Amino acid sequence: MFEHSSIRFRLTAWYSLSLAVVLALVAVASYFAMRASMYRAIDVDLRFRIAGVEEFLESRPGSNVHDLPKDIAENNTLGVLFRIFDNGGQLIYESGPLTDHHISQVAPSPEGAAVLYRDEAAGWPVRLAAQRIVFRGQPIIVEVVQPLRFHYASLRDFETSLIISLPLLVLIAALVGYWLSGRALAPVNQIVRDVRAIDSNRLSQRLSVPPAHDELRQLSETLNSMLDSIEASVSRIKQFTADASHELRAPVTLIQAAAEYTLRRERTRQELADAMSKILGESKWTSQLIDNLLLLARADSDDEVLKPGPVQLNAVLREAVDRTGQLASSKKLRIATDIDESELYVSGDLALLQRLFFVLIENGVKYTPENGTVSVALRSSLDDAVIEVFDTGIGIAEEDLPHVFDRFWRADKVRSREMGGTGLGLSIAKWIVEKIGGSIQVESMLGRGSKFIVRLPKIQHVEDRVPSEN
Repeated sequence: MFEHSSIRFRLTAWYSLSLAVVLALVAVASYFAMRASMYRAIDVDLRFRIAGVEEFLESRPGSNVHDLPKDIAENNTLGVLFRIFDNGGQLIYESGPLTDHHISQVAPSPEGAAVLYRDEAAGWPVRLAAQRIVFRGQPIIVEVVQPLRFHYASLRDFETSLIISLPLLVLIAALVGYWLSGRALAPVNQIVRDVRAIDSNRLSQRLSVPPAHDELRQLSETLNSMLDSIEASVSRIKQFTADASHELRAPVTLIQAAAEYTLRRERTRQELADAMSKILGESKWTSQLIDNLLLLARADSDDEVLKPGPVQLNAVLREAVDRTGQLASSKKLRIATDIDESELYVSGDLALLQRLFFVLIENGVKYTPENGTVSVALRSSLDDAVIEVFDTGIGIAEEDLPHVFDRFWRADKVRSREMGGTGLGLSIAKWIVEKIGGSIQVESMLGRGSKFIVRLPKIQHVEDRVPSEN
């Protein structure tokens, strides 16, 4: 009903509607309570009047019931409207006003000594109470009457006051509720103003946190936490974009320079071949960089489609060693393996695992000088398969260890560029390990080599085994 209204208006409306319903119920209950109380008071008074009439009749000197009308007419000092019926229901006496207003003369039939009450609403509204008593040894019925006109007038006045006061109270309550809801929602309005003041250029700003430990404080803290995440993500995107632009500028510049130099004048076949070789080398490096950037972009947006299944680590790791063997041989390096002969399976994407191990072994080969060694080991622990890649290369300084898996970070930027590294391999390796549910860590000392340790959760029972070959 109020879906398109402000929260302040809706709070006030629902509060006012609820209050109106409650007040209406209270008013109806009050009206009927007052009416019931009034009738109880009238009934008590009528019982006392019956007792007064009985005492009055006992004081009369006459001994016959039929002598009562004349005696009462001459000596009626009660001031009470009443009627007397004999036991057969025949009217013996009736006060004059009752006759004048044509009150029904039907004789009541109370049981025993009980008092029988009834209302007469035609013409002159009255309430009647009748009781059978014994007068001079003869049973008679005494009925006393109480006019209700003034009582009804009091009820109508009370009803009128309720009808007038109830809407007035609801209106006052609505105004007070609207003011109170505005006060209660003031922190929300402040949050709205703070949020509107934040844009892409002012992501460091935060919402003011209310001092009270309530839901609004929790909302502000939650939004601030979300802004922290957004700021960190935007910072990473900006840094990633800047780094990618910087990395792509160098190969594009080299390709352009080589092409311009070649076209500047006539070149020999050897000179053209050298220029084309440089352009081809830079093109391959740029293509590799773009492929890595696309993979990380899909990883950040969670668009990378995985093909999970049981993968035999032994075969995948040996395949990665074979693929890097030629590069190691060209640098006169030795790759030592210590791979557990028992078959170890993990649940993962075969292509990503192949890339993971190739990146780690290739990284060790690139940063290890001639006549060095790269060791690859696979062993089984209680719940994990543990892969260790250790090299005797240049190592990493202690202060640089926290940045090893950062994108575009290199321990030696000049030498890494010469070796064809893009600075994204270890970032991709870390993402692959975490995607599979494992962990990766590095241990290194400058000039003493580096060790990468990967832990992947094992599969204990494998039914459908996926071969490692493509």
